Amino acid sequence: MSKESLPPKRLSNARPTPWWRNPANAAALLGAVAAFLLGGWVYQAQSPQAPSNANGQASDAAPDAVQLVLKAGKPTIVEFGANNCVSCREMKPVLHALALDPRIAVADVDILKERGYISKYQIRLMPTQVFYNAQGVEIGRHMGKISAEDILAQLGLTAAP
Repeated sequence: MSKESLPPKRLSNARPTPWWRNPANAAALLGAVAAFLLGGWVYQAQSPQAPSNANGQASDAAPDAVQLVLKAGKPTIVEFGANNCVSCREMKPVLHALALDPRIAVADVDILKERGYISKYQIRLMPTQVFYNAQGVEIGRHMGKISAEDILAQLGLTAAP
């Protein structure tokens, strides 16, 4: 074996430089942290602030659509859905027909436009129908399409003559 084929000898026991000591890596990390903080600041600046009363506490500016319908004091059905949902669109004629019945109140909430309803009313699937008695207490739920007769049965009513 000749001397040229042997690997060169290491002159010292030098270790590689840690990644955080490399100036290019440190600059990239610092830039990423700055971008993250700036993004959070911009997001917070653009989010709407909750209205507050004279005491500085958050107050409800107006009751939501569901609470307004429940004030009628009638058995109520509220459908949570969206206009781009096929099953929700198929439920529209059923809800419109039921809205003509003076014994009940009907509300249709587009949860893609009003996303706060999703968590407030624990909506997991579109469409979801929530049934309330005349006192405004939830008495049942249904997910998916449902007939007018089944809705009336859930509310404890019979079909109108």
